[in-house]
Amino acid sequence: MTDTHAAAPPPPRRLVVTGCGSGIGRATALLAARTGWSVVGLDVTGPEQPATRNGVRSIRCDVGDETSVAAAFATADELWEGAAPTAVVHCAGVYRVKPAVYTTAADWDAVLALNARGSLLVAAAGGRRMTAAPGPGSVVLLSSIGAVRGEVGEPSAAYSASKGAVVSLARQLAVEWGPDEVRCNAVLPGVIDTPMTTVTQDPDAFREVVRRIPAGRTGTAEEVARLCLFLASDAASFVNGAAIPVDGGQSAA
Repeated sequence: MTDTHAAAPPPPRRLVVTGCGSGIGRATALLAARTGWSVVGLDVTGPEQPATRNGVRSIRCDVGDETSVAAAFATADELWEGAAPTAVVHCAGVYRVKPAVYTTAADWDAVLALNARGSLLVAAAGGRRMTAAPGPGSVVLLSSIGAVRGEVGEPSAAYSASKGAVVSLARQLAVEWGPDEVRCNAVLPGVIDTPMTTVTQDPDAFREVVRRIPAGRTGTAEEVARLCLFLASDAASFVNGAAIPVDGGQSAA
């Protein structure tokens, strides 16, 4: 006998991930695809036309360029036949090491343009769609523990300031969009083993960094990706405006 009252299958979860070409962005996109999300990945090295690999549909996007972000999200709209994303995880960014006394205005602007302005452009593009659509949504922005602690071994005033801006932005968006059921949170990775982690190139400096991490090791991109997807999902439905470290206890030490 057929049960005519069987529950309908849940609607597909649609995720936009930036920086999907490597590191945390790639790990997040692949983990999401493996766990049932429909994933559109944006990356500056992506293809001009959407291409699918490992369950992720990739599109080229320069997150610091307003026109490029608008075009990439318009393509995602087409791929999802007009449906809004369920969540956005913004991982794209740049890491530059330079002491403050040697940081030029051009250095500062280049880092802030990608890390701070890029976060606003991507979050706003996703938020604009999610706040206008029925149901909840989530934006996850990648900051860094550099937003909350200084670093002598690899000083970077521009990077730290840009990531502090990301935390402040996440809190502001949480307040603005909360009434529309759209949450925004920041994830603060510590020393994660990705191509952007330059300290691993100096064995002595690397040993000193690991010595200061209570966990006694660096983290993996997938460990950060797991938190990003938790915050993107309905499992974190009452988590809004948070800034959560993933650093093995380094920021607490």
